[in-house]
Amino acid sequence: MGRALAVEPSTSARRELLAGDVLDKAAALFAARGFAATSLKDVADAVGLSRSSIYYYYPNKEALLAELIRGATLPIATMLREVGEQGLAPTAAIREVVRRLVLWVADARTHFRLMDRSEAELPPAIAKVHAAAKRQILNELIGLVDAAVLAGEARAVDSRVTALSIIGMAMWTAWWFQPGHGPVLDTVAEMVADNARALLHRTGPMKDGATIASLAGEIRGNLALIEAMSETTQVR
Repeated sequence: MGRALAVEPSTSARRELLAGDVLDKAAALFAARGFAATSLKDVADAVGLSRSSIYYYYPNKEALLAELIRGATLPIATMLREVGEQGLAPTAAIREVVRRLVLWVADARTHFRLMDRSEAELPPAIAKVHAAAKRQILNELIGLVDAAVLAGEARAVDSRVTALSIIGMAMWTAWWFQPGHGPVLDTVAEMVADNARALLHRTGPMKDGATIASLAGEIRGNLALIEAMSETTQVR
């Protein structure tokens, strides 16, 4: 039999691969140096292209950043919609949202660290898209926390503070998770999701005779715990 011929990728496929490489290299540079301190030439050098060649893919670094942000934020709506369609109980839905968030932010392909590092430098139009995605996650979790409390699944808590705490727990994974060190990402996502749900855990069912004072006491206790956790994080 004759020797099999190697199949060369099509021109469009090669362009797509190179465009993806440009995005990956740009994300790494933006995350390490910041958006303002990185030039389009820096990106071209990292990819091995001339500055004029990279214009074929992106006319300026703002367009490059816009593409990165879109790729990182658009999946949020899909993720939240899919969780909502599962018909889960509130605390189970919170756990699933957090699990997916961890998988999303800790995956280098989503370039989450780029967004976090460059947030203060985003051009207005891009910053608007990014801010809308953040509000969507926060509002979704606030609604789920409120639903969990009303259903008696969770302790009475300040829903906004609790939602922000849960989001912080999930998002910080992007900065400390390292592939090859410790549990794999899927396991880490499950663990963080369990920890998030544990924040809402109540030791027993809500009593019909619960008073405003007793519920306020729960809230004060939760806030004290959150403040203590925040101080510990700052010290580290």
